[in-house]
Amino acid sequence: MRTAAALSLPTLSLIAACSAEAPDATDLGRQTMALSAPVEVTGFGSNPGALKMYKHVPAGLAANAPLVLVLHGCTQGAADAAKFGFDELADANGFAVVYPEQQTANNSLRCFNWAGEFGNPQNLQRGQGENLSLKQMVDKMIADHGTDPKRVFVAGFSAGGAEAVLAAATWPDVFAGAASLSGIPYNCTTTYIEVSGCQKPGKDKTAQDWGDRVRAAYSGYAGPWPRMSVWQGSADNTVGTLNRSQIVRQWTNLQGIAETPSMSDTVDGAKHDVYKDGGGKIVVESYEIPGMDHGVPVVPGSGCGVAGSFAFDKGICAAKRVSEFFGIVGGGGSSSSSSSSGASGSDGGSSGKASSSSGGSSGGGDAGGGGGSSSSSSSSGGNDPKSSGSTCSMHPSSERSFPWLATACALGLALVLRRRGARKAG
Repeated sequence: MRTAAALSLPTLSLIAACSAEAPDATDLGRQTMALSAPVEVTGFGSNPGALKMYKHVPAGLAANAPLVLVLHGCTQGAADAAKFGFDELADANGFAVVYPEQQTANNSLRCFNWAGEFGNPQNLQRGQGENLSLKQMVDKMIADHGTDPKRVFVAGFSAGGAEAVLAAATWPDVFAGAASLSGIPYNCTTTYIEVSGCQKPGKDKTAQDWGDRVRAAYSGYAGPWPRMSVWQGSADNTVGTLNRSQIVRQWTNLQGIAETPSMSDTVDGAKHDVYKDGGGKIVVESYEIPGMDHGVPVVPGSGCGVAGSFAFDKGICAAKRVSEFFGIVGGGGSSSSSSSSGASGSDGGSSGKASSSSGGSSGGGDAGGGGGSSSSSSSSGGNDPKSSGSTCSMHPSSERSFPWLATACALGLALVLRRRGARKAG
Protein backbone atom coordinates (compact mmCIF):
# COMPACT_ATOMS: atom_id res chain seq x y z
CA MET A 1 0.00 0.00 0.00
CA ARG A 2 1.33 3.41 -0.95
CA THR A 3 1.27 6.08 1.72
CA ALA A 4 2.42 9.66 1.99
CA ALA A 5 5.24 8.47 4.21
CA ALA A 6 6.73 6.69 1.21
CA LEU A 7 7.31 9.93 -0.72
CA SER A 8 10.89 10.72 -1.65
CA LEU A 9 12.99 12.66 -4.14
CA PRO A 10 16.13 11.98 -6.18
CA THR A 11 19.50 11.76 -4.50
CA LEU A 12 22.39 14.19 -4.98
CA SER A 13 23.00 13.34 -8.61
CA LEU A 14 19.65 14.86 -9.53
CA ILE A 15 19.37 17.74 -7.09
CA ALA A 16 20.88 20.11 -9.63
CA ALA A 17 18.51 18.73 -12.23
CA CYS A 18 15.60 19.52 -9.95
CA SER A 19 16.39 23.20 -10.42
CA ALA A 20 13.61 23.28 -12.98
CA GLU A 21 12.94 26.46 -14.82
CA ALA A 22 9.77 28.48 -14.72
CA PRO A 23 7.73 29.58 -17.73
CA ASP A 24 7.79 33.27 -18.51
CA ALA A 25 4.61 35.32 -18.51
CA THR A 26 4.03 34.74 -22.22
CA ASP A 27 4.20 30.98 -21.76
CA LEU A 28 1.82 31.14 -18.83
CA GLY A 29 -0.61 33.16 -20.92
CA ARG A 30 -0.51 30.57 -23.66
CA GLN A 31 -1.00 27.73 -21.19
CA THR A 32 -4.20 29.22 -19.85
CA MET A 33 -5.84 29.31 -23.27
CA ALA A 34 -9.20 27.58 -23.11
CA LEU A 35 -9.22 23.87 -23.75
CA SER A 36 -11.93 21.56 -22.51
CA ALA A 37 -10.66 19.74 -19.45
CA PRO A 38 -10.50 15.95 -19.67
CA VAL A 39 -13.14 14.18 -17.58
CA GLU A 40 -12.11 11.89 -14.75
CA VAL A 41 -13.15 8.23 -14.91
CA THR A 42 -13.33 6.05 -11.80
CA GLY A 43 -13.93 2.36 -11.26
CA PHE A 44 -11.88 1.10 -14.19
CA GLY A 45 -10.63 -2.09 -12.54
CA SER A 46 -8.33 -3.15 -9.75
CA ASN A 47 -5.85 -0.42 -10.85
CA PRO A 48 -2.76 -1.93 -9.22
CA GLY A 49 -0.64 0.98 -10.42
CA ALA A 50 -2.87 3.44 -8.51
CA LEU A 51 -3.11 5.78 -11.50
CA LYS A 52 -5.92 8.18 -12.28
CA MET A 53 -7.83 8.08 -15.57
CA TYR A 54 -9.17 11.01 -17.58
CA LYS A 55 -10.86 10.94 -20.97
CA HIS A 56 -11.90 13.13 -23.87
CA VAL A 57 -14.77 11.67 -25.89
CA PRO A 58 -16.10 13.72 -28.82
CA ALA A 59 -19.86 14.20 -28.97
CA GLY A 60 -21.56 11.52 -31.03
CA LEU A 61 -18.54 9.23 -31.08
CA ALA A 62 -19.28 6.33 -33.41
CA ALA A 63 -19.00 2.71 -32.34
CA ASN A 64 -15.67 1.02 -33.05
CA ALA A 65 -13.82 4.33 -32.96
CA PRO A 66 -10.05 4.34 -32.41
CA LEU A 67 -8.60 5.06 -28.97
CA VAL A 68 -5.35 6.84 -28.07
CA LEU A 69 -3.76 6.89 -24.61
CA VAL A 70 -1.61 10.03 -24.11
CA LEU A 71 0.85 10.10 -21.20
CA HIS A 72 2.33 13.22 -19.59
CA GLY A 73 5.88 13.87 -18.40
CA CYS A 74 7.19 14.34 -14.86
CA THR A 75 5.49 16.95 -12.63
CA GLN A 76 2.75 17.18 -15.23
CA GLY A 77 -0.75 15.75 -15.26
CA ALA A 78 -3.62 14.91 -17.57
CA ALA A 79 -4.47 18.55 -18.29
CA ASP A 80 -0.90 19.18 -19.47
CA ALA A 81 -0.99 16.23 -21.86
CA ALA A 82 -4.33 17.52 -23.18
CA LYS A 83 -2.43 20.57 -24.50
CA PHE A 84 -0.42 18.44 -26.95
CA GLY A 85 -3.15 18.60 -29.63
CA PHE A 86 -4.85 15.22 -29.57
CA ASP A 87 -8.24 16.56 -28.41
CA GLU A 88 -8.62 18.79 -31.46
CA LEU A 89 -7.76 15.90 -33.75
CA ALA A 90 -10.15 13.59 -31.89
CA ASP A 91 -13.02 16.04 -32.34
CA ALA A 92 -12.29 16.44 -36.05
CA ASN A 93 -11.63 12.78 -36.82
CA GLY A 94 -13.83 10.82 -34.44
CA PHE A 95 -11.57 9.02 -31.99
CA ALA A 96 -11.37 8.92 -28.19
CA VAL A 97 -8.46 9.99 -26.00
CA VAL A 98 -7.52 8.74 -22.52
CA TYR A 99 -5.07 10.63 -20.30
CA PRO A 100 -3.56 8.42 -17.59
CA GLU A 101 -2.26 10.46 -14.68
CA GLN A 102 0.51 9.57 -12.25
CA GLN A 103 0.17 10.34 -8.53
CA THR A 104 2.72 11.64 -6.06
CA ALA A 105 2.07 8.64 -3.82
CA ASN A 106 3.57 6.47 -6.57
CA ASN A 107 6.32 8.85 -7.61
CA SER A 108 7.12 12.09 -5.82
CA LEU A 109 7.71 13.87 -9.15
CA ARG A 110 4.64 12.33 -10.81
CA CYS A 111 6.78 10.44 -13.31
CA PHE A 112 5.56 7.16 -14.71
CA ASN A 113 7.76 4.42 -13.24
CA TRP A 114 9.29 3.10 -16.45
CA ALA A 115 12.27 1.63 -14.56
CA GLY A 116 10.28 0.14 -11.71
CA GLU A 117 9.40 1.52 -8.30
CA PHE A 118 11.69 1.31 -5.27
CA GLY A 119 13.94 -0.91 -7.36
CA ASN A 120 11.01 -3.30 -7.87
CA PRO A 121 10.71 -4.22 -11.58
CA GLN A 122 7.00 -5.06 -11.27
CA ASN A 123 5.88 -2.21 -13.52
CA LEU A 124 7.91 -3.68 -16.39
CA GLN A 125 6.22 -7.07 -16.10
CA ARG A 126 3.14 -7.75 -18.18
CA GLY A 127 -0.08 -7.73 -16.20
CA GLN A 128 1.33 -5.95 -13.18
CA GLY A 129 1.57 -2.47 -11.71
CA GLU A 130 1.10 0.55 -13.90
CA ASN A 131 1.02 -1.33 -17.19
CA LEU A 132 -2.02 -3.31 -16.04
CA SER A 133 -3.71 -0.08 -14.96
CA LEU A 134 -3.20 1.26 -18.50
CA LYS A 135 -4.67 -1.90 -19.98
CA GLN A 136 -7.67 -1.67 -17.66
CA MET A 137 -8.28 1.88 -18.93
CA VAL A 138 -8.46 0.44 -22.44
CA ASP A 139 -10.97 -2.18 -21.28
CA LYS A 140 -13.08 0.53 -19.62
CA MET A 141 -13.28 2.54 -22.83
CA ILE A 142 -14.23 -0.54 -24.85
CA ALA A 143 -16.97 -1.36 -22.35
CA ASP A 144 -18.30 2.21 -21.99
CA HIS A 145 -17.88 3.60 -25.50
CA GLY A 146 -17.46 0.60 -27.78
CA THR A 147 -14.03 1.70 -28.97
CA ASP A 148 -12.31 -0.61 -31.43
CA PRO A 149 -10.03 -3.13 -29.66
CA LYS A 150 -8.00 -3.46 -32.86
CA ARG A 151 -7.24 0.28 -33.07
CA VAL A 152 -5.79 1.14 -29.68
CA PHE A 153 -2.66 3.30 -29.55
CA VAL A 154 -0.42 4.88 -26.93
CA ALA A 155 1.74 8.00 -27.06
CA GLY A 156 3.71 9.84 -24.41
CA PHE A 157 6.23 12.56 -23.68
CA SER A 158 9.48 12.10 -21.73
CA ALA A 159 8.81 9.72 -18.81
CA GLY A 160 5.41 9.23 -20.48
CA GLY A 161 7.23 8.43 -23.73
CA ALA A 162 9.26 5.77 -21.96
CA GLU A 163 6.03 4.45 -20.45
CA ALA A 164 4.39 4.36 -23.89
CA VAL A 165 7.24 2.15 -25.15
CA LEU A 166 6.81 0.01 -22.03
CA ALA A 167 3.07 -0.34 -22.67
CA ALA A 168 3.68 -1.44 -26.26
CA ALA A 169 6.29 -3.95 -25.09
CA THR A 170 4.16 -5.52 -22.37
CA TRP A 171 0.84 -5.43 -24.26
CA PRO A 172 1.65 -5.95 -27.97
CA ASP A 173 -1.72 -7.69 -28.33
CA VAL A 174 -3.52 -4.55 -27.10
CA PHE A 175 -1.66 -1.62 -28.69
CA ALA A 176 -1.49 -1.47 -32.47
CA GLY A 177 1.01 1.36 -32.38
CA ALA A 178 2.97 3.61 -30.07
CA ALA A 179 4.72 6.97 -30.16
CA SER A 180 7.63 8.04 -27.99
CA LEU A 181 8.38 11.75 -27.72
CA SER A 182 11.74 12.14 -25.98
CA GLY A 183 11.41 8.70 -24.42
CA ILE A 184 13.71 5.74 -23.78
CA PRO A 185 13.86 2.09 -24.96
CA TYR A 186 12.01 -0.58 -23.02
CA ASN A 187 13.87 -2.12 -20.09
CA CYS A 188 16.89 0.16 -20.13
CA THR A 189 17.21 -0.59 -16.42
CA THR A 190 15.31 -1.66 -13.35
CA THR A 191 18.07 -0.40 -11.06
CA TYR A 192 17.40 3.13 -9.91
CA ILE A 193 21.07 4.04 -9.65
CA GLU A 194 21.31 3.64 -13.45
CA VAL A 195 18.34 5.80 -14.36
CA SER A 196 20.41 8.94 -14.95
CA GLY A 197 22.62 7.09 -17.42
CA CYS A 198 19.59 5.77 -19.28
CA GLN A 199 18.26 9.26 -19.54
CA LYS A 200 21.49 10.94 -20.61
CA PRO A 201 23.53 10.12 -22.53
CA GLY A 202 21.53 6.91 -23.00
CA LYS A 203 22.63 3.30 -23.37
CA ASP A 204 24.12 2.03 -26.62
CA LYS A 205 23.19 -1.65 -27.02
CA THR A 206 22.99 -4.05 -29.91
CA ALA A 207 19.75 -4.42 -31.82
CA GLN A 208 19.52 -8.04 -30.68
CA ASP A 209 19.90 -7.09 -27.02
CA TRP A 210 17.25 -4.38 -27.22
CA GLY A 211 14.88 -6.62 -29.14
CA ASP A 212 15.35 -9.53 -26.76
CA ARG A 213 14.33 -7.31 -23.85
CA VAL A 214 10.96 -6.68 -25.47
CA ARG A 215 10.50 -10.28 -26.53
CA ALA A 216 11.04 -11.34 -22.92
CA ALA A 217 8.25 -9.01 -21.78
CA TYR A 218 5.65 -11.36 -23.27
CA SER A 219 7.39 -14.66 -23.72
CA GLY A 220 5.88 -16.77 -26.46
CA TYR A 221 4.05 -13.93 -28.16
CA ALA A 222 3.87 -14.67 -31.88
CA GLY A 223 1.61 -11.89 -33.13
CA PRO A 224 2.55 -8.67 -34.93
CA TRP A 225 4.50 -6.06 -32.99
CA PRO A 226 3.10 -2.54 -32.55
CA ARG A 227 4.34 0.08 -34.98
CA MET A 228 6.56 2.75 -33.44
CA SER A 229 6.93 6.50 -34.07
CA VAL A 230 9.96 8.10 -32.39
CA TRP A 231 10.34 11.85 -31.86
CA GLN A 232 12.99 14.08 -30.31
CA GLY A 233 14.47 17.55 -30.57
CA SER A 234 18.02 17.80 -31.86
CA ALA A 235 18.89 20.09 -28.92
CA ASP A 236 17.29 18.01 -26.16
CA ASN A 237 19.28 18.76 -23.01
CA THR A 238 17.27 16.48 -20.74
CA VAL A 239 17.03 13.12 -22.52
CA GLY A 240 20.10 12.20 -24.55
CA THR A 241 19.42 12.15 -28.28
CA LEU A 242 21.07 8.72 -28.46
CA ASN A 243 17.78 7.35 -27.14
CA ARG A 244 15.95 8.14 -30.37
CA SER A 245 18.24 5.89 -32.41
CA GLN A 246 18.19 3.20 -29.73
CA ILE A 247 14.39 3.00 -29.72
CA VAL A 248 14.52 2.73 -33.50
CA ARG A 249 17.12 -0.02 -33.13
CA GLN A 250 14.94 -1.90 -30.64
CA TRP A 251 11.76 -1.79 -32.69
CA THR A 252 13.29 -2.43 -36.11
CA ASN A 253 14.83 -5.55 -34.58
CA LEU A 254 11.40 -6.65 -33.38
CA GLN A 255 10.01 -6.08 -36.85
CA GLY A 256 12.84 -8.10 -38.37
CA ILE A 257 14.12 -5.26 -40.54
CA ALA A 258 17.36 -3.31 -40.86
CA GLU A 259 17.94 -0.22 -38.74
CA THR A 260 19.03 1.64 -41.87
CA PRO A 261 16.15 3.85 -43.09
CA SER A 262 14.21 2.70 -46.12
CA MET A 263 13.75 6.35 -46.98
CA SER A 264 14.58 9.75 -45.53
CA ASP A 265 12.84 13.03 -46.23
CA THR A 266 11.93 16.34 -44.63
CA VAL A 267 8.44 16.85 -43.19
CA ASP A 268 7.45 20.35 -42.06
CA GLY A 269 11.14 21.17 -41.66
CA ALA A 270 11.94 18.08 -39.58
CA LYS A 271 14.25 15.22 -40.53
CA HIS A 272 12.09 12.14 -41.07
CA ASP A 273 13.30 8.54 -41.48
CA VAL A 274 11.00 5.65 -42.32
CA TYR A 275 11.58 1.92 -41.98
CA LYS A 276 9.48 -0.43 -44.07
CA ASP A 277 8.75 -4.11 -43.71
CA GLY A 278 8.96 -6.63 -46.53
CA GLY A 279 5.50 -5.65 -47.73
CA GLY A 280 6.44 -1.99 -48.02
CA LYS A 281 4.48 -0.86 -44.97
CA ILE A 282 6.07 1.72 -42.68
CA VAL A 283 6.42 0.01 -39.31
CA VAL A 284 8.90 2.36 -37.64
CA GLU A 285 9.52 6.06 -38.20
CA SER A 286 11.71 8.70 -36.60
CA TYR A 287 11.52 12.50 -36.43
CA GLU A 288 14.31 14.85 -35.40
CA ILE A 289 13.09 18.40 -34.76
CA PRO A 290 15.89 20.88 -35.55
CA GLY A 291 16.91 23.12 -32.67
CA MET A 292 14.20 21.87 -30.31
CA ASP A 293 14.97 21.27 -26.64
CA HIS A 294 13.04 18.80 -24.47
CA GLY A 295 9.40 19.08 -25.45
CA VAL A 296 6.54 18.33 -27.82
CA PRO A 297 6.20 20.22 -31.12
CA VAL A 298 2.80 21.87 -31.54
CA VAL A 299 1.25 24.30 -34.05
CA PRO A 300 -1.35 26.31 -32.14
CA GLY A 301 -2.31 28.44 -35.14
CA SER A 302 -3.57 25.36 -36.98
CA GLY A 303 -5.50 23.87 -34.08
CA CYS A 304 -2.68 21.73 -32.76
CA GLY A 305 -2.16 22.17 -29.05
CA VAL A 306 -1.06 25.05 -26.82
CA ALA A 307 2.48 26.42 -26.83
CA GLY A 308 4.17 26.83 -23.45
CA SER A 309 6.63 25.02 -21.23
CA PHE A 310 7.70 21.81 -22.98
CA ALA A 311 5.32 22.45 -25.87
CA PHE A 312 7.06 24.37 -28.64
CA ASP A 313 5.68 25.89 -31.81
CA LYS A 314 8.11 24.40 -34.33
CA GLY A 315 5.88 24.31 -37.41
CA ILE A 316 5.17 20.60 -37.12
CA CYS A 317 2.31 19.02 -35.20
CA ALA A 318 3.48 15.83 -33.51
CA ALA A 319 -0.07 14.84 -32.56
CA LYS A 320 -1.23 15.11 -36.18
CA ARG A 321 1.73 13.28 -37.69
CA VAL A 322 1.56 10.55 -35.05
CA SER A 323 -2.18 10.13 -35.65
CA GLU A 324 -1.52 9.87 -39.39
CA PHE A 325 1.07 7.20 -38.68
CA PHE A 326 -1.50 5.34 -36.58
CA GLY A 327 -3.89 5.55 -39.55
CA ILE A 328 -6.64 7.35 -37.62
CA VAL A 329 -6.23 10.75 -39.30
CA GLY A 330 -6.06 11.26 -43.04
CA GLY A 331 -3.29 13.22 -44.73
CA GLY A 332 0.17 12.89 -46.10
CA GLY A 333 3.47 12.56 -44.33
CA SER A 334 4.09 9.12 -42.90
CA SER A 335 0.52 7.95 -42.96
CA SER A 336 0.29 4.22 -43.49
CA SER A 337 -2.93 2.77 -42.14
CA SER A 338 -2.52 -0.25 -39.98
CA SER A 339 -4.34 -2.16 -37.29
CA SER A 340 -1.59 -4.66 -36.81
CA SER A 341 -2.27 -5.57 -33.22
CA GLY A 342 -5.65 -6.53 -32.03
CA ALA A 343 -7.53 -7.85 -29.11
CA SER A 344 -7.53 -6.33 -25.72
CA GLY A 345 -5.84 -9.28 -24.04
CA SER A 346 -6.66 -10.80 -20.69
CA ASP A 347 -5.50 -9.23 -17.47
CA GLY A 348 -2.31 -10.79 -16.26
CA GLY A 349 -3.25 -10.57 -12.61
CA SER A 350 -3.54 -7.62 -10.34
CA SER A 351 -3.05 -6.37 -6.87
CA GLY A 352 -3.66 -3.27 -4.86
CA LYS A 353 -6.59 -0.91 -5.10
CA ALA A 354 -7.81 2.06 -7.04
CA SER A 355 -6.30 5.40 -6.28
CA SER A 356 -8.25 8.26 -4.79
CA SER A 357 -5.35 10.66 -4.49
CA SER A 358 -5.47 14.33 -5.29
CA GLY A 359 -6.92 14.99 -8.68
CA GLY A 360 -6.71 17.20 -11.69
CA SER A 361 -3.29 17.87 -13.00
CA SER A 362 -0.21 19.78 -12.24
CA GLY A 363 -0.22 22.94 -14.24
CA GLY A 364 2.83 23.75 -16.33
CA GLY A 365 6.06 22.91 -14.60
CA ASP A 366 8.66 20.42 -15.64
CA ALA A 367 8.40 17.04 -17.25
CA GLY A 368 10.75 14.13 -16.78
CA GLY A 369 12.92 11.68 -18.63
CA GLY A 370 12.64 8.13 -19.91
CA GLY A 371 14.31 4.65 -19.48
CA GLY A 372 17.13 2.37 -20.80
CA SER A 373 19.33 -0.69 -20.07
CA SER A 374 20.82 -2.43 -17.09
CA SER A 375 24.45 -2.00 -18.07
CA SER A 376 26.79 0.24 -16.15
CA SER A 377 25.87 3.90 -16.02
CA SER A 378 27.99 6.97 -16.46
CA SER A 379 25.76 8.97 -14.16
CA SER A 380 27.27 10.70 -11.19
CA GLY A 381 25.27 8.97 -8.53
CA GLY A 382 21.88 7.37 -8.19
CA ASN A 383 18.24 8.31 -8.00
CA ASP A 384 15.96 7.72 -5.09
CA PRO A 385 13.88 4.61 -5.79
CA LYS A 386 10.60 6.46 -5.54
CA SER A 387 11.64 8.50 -8.57
CA SER A 388 13.50 5.63 -10.18
CA GLY A 389 11.65 5.71 -13.48
CA SER A 390 12.11 9.34 -14.11
CA THR A 391 14.02 12.53 -13.75
CA CYS A 392 13.06 16.09 -12.99
CA SER A 393 15.64 17.77 -15.19
CA MET A 394 13.91 20.23 -17.50
CA HIS A 395 15.66 23.21 -19.08
CA PRO A 396 13.41 24.98 -21.58
CA SER A 397 15.12 27.94 -23.19
CA SER A 398 14.07 31.48 -22.29
CA GLU A 399 13.13 30.44 -18.77
CA ARG A 400 14.61 31.31 -15.42
CA SER A 401 15.73 28.86 -12.77
CA PHE A 402 13.58 28.10 -9.76
CA PRO A 403 15.89 28.07 -6.72
CA TRP A 404 13.02 27.08 -4.47
CA LEU A 405 12.57 23.83 -6.33
CA ALA A 406 16.20 22.92 -5.80
CA THR A 407 15.64 23.65 -2.11
CA ALA A 408 12.59 21.40 -2.13
CA CYS A 409 14.65 18.62 -3.72
CA ALA A 410 17.31 19.04 -1.06
CA LEU A 411 14.72 18.91 1.72
CA GLY A 412 13.23 15.81 0.13
CA LEU A 413 16.63 14.17 0.07
CA ALA A 414 17.13 15.00 3.73
CA LEU A 415 13.84 13.31 4.58
CA VAL A 416 14.82 10.25 2.53
CA LEU A 417 18.17 9.92 4.28
CA ARG A 418 16.54 10.48 7.66
CA ARG A 419 14.01 7.72 7.04
CA ARG A 420 16.67 5.35 5.81
CA GLY A 421 18.74 6.09 8.90
CA ALA A 422 15.74 5.43 11.10
CA ARG A 423 15.15 2.09 9.39
CA LYS A 424 18.77 1.05 9.95
CA ALA A 425 18.64 2.13 13.57
CA GLY A 426 15.46 0.10 14.05
